[in-house]
Amino acid sequence: GRDHLHVYPLNHRPMLRRPGHAEPVGLVWNGVNAGTFSVPTLVEGLEVALAEIAPGRRSLAVHSLLGHSVSDVLAIARSAGLNEGWFWVHDFASACASYHLLRNDVADCGAPPVGSAACGVCIYNDHRQFHLDEHERLFRALSLSVAAPSQAALDTWRRGAGHPAKQTVVAPLARLVPRSAAGTDAGAGEARPFRLAFPGLPSPLKGWPVFRDLVLKYEEDPRYEFLHLARDPAAGLPLTFHSVTVTEDQPQAMQGALEALKVDAVMIWSLCRETFSFTTHEAAAAGAAILTGPDSGNVAAFVESTGLGEVIANEAALFDLFETGEITRLARARRTPTLADLAYSRLTIDLLDGEDAR
Repeated sequence: GRDHLHVYPLNHRPMLRRPGHAEPVGLVWNGVNAGTFSVPTLVEGLEVALAEIAPGRRSLAVHSLLGHSVSDVLAIARSAGLNEGWFWVHDFASACASYHLLRNDVADCGAPPVGSAACGVCIYNDHRQFHLDEHERLFRALSLSVAAPSQAALDTWRRGAGHPAKQTVVAPLARLVPRSAAGTDAGAGEARPFRLAFPGLPSPLKGWPVFRDLVLKYEEDPRYEFLHLARDPAAGLPLTFHSVTVTEDQPQAMQGALEALKVDAVMIWSLCRETFSFTTHEAAAAGAAILTGPDSGNVAAFVESTGLGEVIANEAALFDLFETGEITRLARARRTPTLADLAYSRLTIDLLDGEDAR
């Protein structure tokens, strides 16, 4: 019920653009590509177009400034007559140029104080203050409320960025809706090897090397079966690959595949602090237990709050669970999981409706 203008950067630069570096932006109007424009042209066009539209409620949502210039964003907002809005914490670019908060792209840093030794040894140290200053400028110029997909993300944002927000809220991107009793996994009692899956892109950031080492060490162990569910296979590993592609038409393809394959557990060994993790929720809805580490942000927080898996202290402890066979206590046959559906949020629309309700 609302018109939607989406402004996105044409460049793929994973940092904010510095003032004075002019670049065009792309527009999507109500889901349709509307072309590319220079920011001055866009500003002028918005002022003319909006002057011809009957007055009504207008809102602003900032989902990411990566690739953008704060000066450009402010100019666009003001041309639309917007002075307040919502800022989403989908990553931690507002705290550091290392938007995953990985020190030297290797290990979680936790957003230490600027100027600390822990920050000074990182390759992003010289760029962090720029990201902090530019986001601070945005928050000072506009009255922005902060929406975080999880409490874990909000806590990290407060500690690492903490810009002057009008208010802060936790707004999950999806939630589990348990099915009826008939939704209990009917095939949980079958005797078979413990089935561990890696869902998604085989990225080091998501823990693929750890999963790979598990596969190579226990490939001939009859207690275990290893699966990879993704769009493209990763060659050279003794596992079973299942092609799974999430699309607009099939948003729950991963959840459906995990459920159909009766996966016992999935490995989501993220090295960075996930702000939400759709994959975690998809796996849990499909009845799979979540194996993760303590630095995975909302993945670990989700597991700790729901009990739908295990937060494992480190890689050595993970391998010990497989060596002793203790990991099999998470098998479906021993848990009889209840299946669930995912109810997706409408992001800023939900927040605006909440404001209207007040």
